[in-house]
Amino acid sequence: MRISSLFRLVSLSVLLLLSTGAFAQSLSMVGPVQAELTEGRTYTFSWNGGGLETVNIALEGTCTPLGKVSRGSFSIPLANRIPAAVGEFSFVIPWIDSAQFSVVIKGYDSTGGQVFEDSKSYGFRPAVLADRTLDGIYVDLHLRVNQRLYVQKCGRISKIYICSSSQNYHWLPPNRHIDEPHDHAGIFKVIQKSPLYRSKEFDVDMRWAMRYLSGHFIHATSKRLYRYLGRPASHGCNRLTLFDAQQLYDMTPLGTRVEVIGPAG
Repeated sequence: MRISSLFRLVSLSVLLLLSTGAFAQSLSMVGPVQAELTEGRTYTFSWNGGGLETVNIALEGTCTPLGKVSRGSFSIPLANRIPAAVGEFSFVIPWIDSAQFSVVIKGYDSTGGQVFEDSKSYGFRPAVLADRTLDGIYVDLHLRVNQRLYVQKCGRISKIYICSSSQNYHWLPPNRHIDEPHDHAGIFKVIQKSPLYRSKEFDVDMRWAMRYLSGHFIHATSKRLYRYLGRPASHGCNRLTLFDAQQLYDMTPLGTRVEVIGPAG
C-alpha cells in the first residue's frame, strides 16, 4: 500500500471516530469529601468532561425496606441537559428514604445518546439529626409522615427502620400519662429488654420489646399492621416489623440512649 493511501485511510478512520462520538469523550465527577450529606444543606459537584454536550444529575438508591421486603429503588432528578461546559452544579439535599445513596452524573453526546457515567456514594443524614451526633437510637416522629427510627454508631447513621407513633399523635410531657394513645418526646434509655413481653393493659404479646419509659416500648407489631408503619398507628409504643425489631433488639444493649423527636424537632 502506498504511503499516500495509508495516510488517507488513517485520516478517514479518525474522522469516523470523531463523528460517532467515540473519540476524546470522558467524564469524572468531584464532590464533597464528607461521608454523609445532610438534608436541607447545599452541596456543589463539579465534573470534567471531554467530547460531551450535556449532563444529567440525579440521586439514586434503594428505599428503606419494610422488614425483609424490598420497597424498590428511587431516582430523584436534580438537573437535566446541563451544558457540559458549565462544569459544576449546586443543589439542596432533599429528604431521602435510605441510609445510603449515590449522586449520579450521566454524560450525553451531540446526538443525545448517553456515553459516560460517574457516581459517588454518601450516607444520608436527615435535617432533624443535623446536630445530633451522640450514638444511640433516634425515633424521628417530628412529622405525621415518613416516621423513621435511626441507629447512630460512631457518629454515623448505620441503620434506618420504618416505625410509627401513637395513632392520636398526642404529645405529653414525660411525667404525664393518660389512658389514651399518646407520645413523649425527650431523651431516655433502654431500661428493660424482653424477647416476648406480655402487655397486661392491652392483652397482647409484644415481640422483641425494649422499654424506655413507663409503658412505652419499641417492639414488633403483627404482620397485618405493617401497612400502617411510617405514620401514627400505635397505642403509644414505637412499632417495627418483626424482622427489624429483632435486628434492633440484638444490636442494642441495656442502657442505650434513646431520643424520641416530636413535633418541635
